[in-house]
Amino acid sequence: MRSHMPWGIGLGLIVSAYAAAAELPLKEVVLFSSGVGYFQRQGQVEGNAQVELTFRTEQIPDLLKSLVVQDLSGGTVAPVTYAPQEPIERTLSSFAVDISDNPSLSMLLNRLRGATADVKSDQVHSGVIVGVETQRKSVGDNVLEFEVINLLTDEGIVEVPIWQVKSLQITDAAIASDLRKALGVLAQSRDVSKRPVTLSFRGTGARNVSAGYLLETPVWKTSYRLVVLDERLQLQGWAIVENTTDDDWTSVDLTLVSGRPISFIQDLYEPLYLTRPVIPPSVAAIPRPKLYDRGLDDYAAEAEPAEEKADRDGARRERAAMAPGGYGGFSGGLGMAAPAAPPASAGEALNVLMAATLPSAMAAGEKAGELFKYAIDQPVTIGRQKSAMIPIVNAAAEGEKVSVFSAATDPKHPYNGVKLKNTTGLHLMAGPITVFDGGIYAGDALIEDVAPGDERLLTYAVDLDVEVEQQEKWTGTEILSVKVSRGVMIVTRKNRRETQFTARSASAEKKALLIEHPFASDWTLIEPEKPEERTRSVYRFRVPLEPQGKAELKVTEEQPLSEGIALTDADADQVALFVRMDKVSESVKAALQKLVEMKAELADTQRQIAEREARLKEITEEQDRIRQNMEQLDRELDLYKRYVDKFGEQETEFEKLQGEIKELQTQEAAQLQAVQEYIEGLNVE
Repeated sequence: MRSHMPWGIGLGLIVSAYAAAAELPLKEVVLFSSGVGYFQRQGQVEGNAQVELTFRTEQIPDLLKSLVVQDLSGGTVAPVTYAPQEPIERTLSSFAVDISDNPSLSMLLNRLRGATADVKSDQVHSGVIVGVETQRKSVGDNVLEFEVINLLTDEGIVEVPIWQVKSLQITDAAIASDLRKALGVLAQSRDVSKRPVTLSFRGTGARNVSAGYLLETPVWKTSYRLVVLDERLQLQGWAIVENTTDDDWTSVDLTLVSGRPISFIQDLYEPLYLTRPVIPPSVAAIPRPKLYDRGLDDYAAEAEPAEEKADRDGARRERAAMAPGGYGGFSGGLGMAAPAAPPASAGEALNVLMAATLPSAMAAGEKAGELFKYAIDQPVTIGRQKSAMIPIVNAAAEGEKVSVFSAATDPKHPYNGVKLKNTTGLHLMAGPITVFDGGIYAGDALIEDVAPGDERLLTYAVDLDVEVEQQEKWTGTEILSVKVSRGVMIVTRKNRRETQFTARSASAEKKALLIEHPFASDWTLIEPEKPEERTRSVYRFRVPLEPQGKAELKVTEEQPLSEGIALTDADADQVALFVRMDKVSESVKAALQKLVEMKAELADTQRQIAEREARLKEITEEQDRIRQNMEQLDRELDLYKRYVDKFGEQETEFEKLQGEIKELQTQEAAQLQAVQEYIEGLNVE
């Protein structure tokens, strides 16, 4: 039976160029309504230091795209290191000692062949590991198998049974370091959802450093409460913020930014490999004679500019290499001295992303380019995976109570609403509004983004005290004018429609009724002269409604239309229709009347041609019938002779008709030309 003894493997101490790991507490959080958040960390390091941050795997692409690292006190920023997005087996296989398959001690020692080690059993043996072999030994009737380490020492090869080993120290520093790193990778891989990122700083003494980055965050939301009082409105707004990160937000400076900046994800974490062609090694061949074409002067002329361009490109690269900024162009870059004067606050690092400093007033609003932001002046604490409601607006607002009627929403009753003017001085983000009227809940409403000073209409309940009836009337089409230009008759007309609204109130209070009517860009409002306001889709008309009273509104619209009629294609009857219209000027009537007469003469000629062509067809068909009958008769019969006489008469008529058709066709061509020339030269209003 094999006996087991305790044993250990010593890997030695790896001397680091950096001091103990420092910490960078989270100081500032900026949440954007586009679904990302900016996180600013700031702390102090001593000498050469490293800071390790942990992120979820899906957060690494955003980190690689946005990370800003600064040494604010004269030090430099070394490369940022992180675990690659590789299968752990591939990472482990890259070390000098492969432990990806969870090797046993004997397997591990076989892979350490050639490494120096100190093996302690009953005594210490120092030497080079030759390998591990299995030996057999008879004990009574049993044969035992055991593994033996073969070690090359100064005295020769020493065999040390593994079960006798108390400790084993690898003295080859390079191999010990690789093995320690491989074990470190294994330790980190236990949580496959997280990856460490190490920030490194180089310098002397105590220094302030910072790191900022973007991560995906839930969109922060807003909700409002509107209290309708007798003579005024009170608006209260709350921001709903969710901390879905793995860090507690403890006394952080919180800023909320609205707007729609472009934001996207690009996977910079996944290693990319290009497929390269496999080229076999060249084998020297026997030289053969070759025929060469003569050179072209044009190629030689083009070569000089190419060389000059290469010189310019080379000079440009040299200048770029000499430019300051280190990695990414930041002043605290690798190997570059940081600026002597640090920024006023860590929050100024956000200027890399936004060209404005963050405001500090409680719920103070400030325009930042195309964005608007709220800064909370008091530190905010939100535990990880927790949410909070933060007050951002609490101010009086201007507005009035109205009833809003829209047939598209409710064809019978208007809605209770408020015409709200944003006098808070803050940009109001879109969100729900809970309305309280008379001290009780009145309903819910929605608003879109409202800039300071802008107005919005919101409705929150059906107004059952008011009923509106809508009637539409089509008043027809009216010809306004007719003119002729270069052979085209242009007819201008207008359509007219009326919509009658009748409102009746059963309320004991006076109401301001806003009636919405669809807006169409091709229709012109005639009555009333102008609306209270117009949106992209509707007119709004104000109608005062007395207590238990009745009010009416008539909306009249006109649609101007122009139609072009080619006179060449129009027949005489169509043209004559416009001659009889009252809205047509006398000059146009006279011109059209002449055209009617010319077209009538042309039509008469065409009618005569058609009649004669029809008669020719009849004669041809009759002659075919006579010819068939004559083939069946004796030439001496009287009927046969009668057919001959009739055939001759028809032939005479046939020839006469052909002559008349020819004359009429000549006349038709002349008339067509006259009509065409008249139309083309016709310009009259």
